[in-house]
Amino acid sequence: MKSNNGKRYTEEMKESILKRMMPPNNESVSQISKELGITEPTLYGAN
Repeated sequence: MKSNNGKRYTEEMKESILKRMMPPNNESVSQISKELGITEPTLYGAN
């Protein structure tokens, strides 16, 4: 996962975000994007 500014995210961060997106949490990509300042397309490409 990479943002527009070229920042790289750790595997731990990626795993944490994916867990939030999956059941039973089912947090919306939009909500996570706004909270973390990561674009939605970047989050969709995380899996």
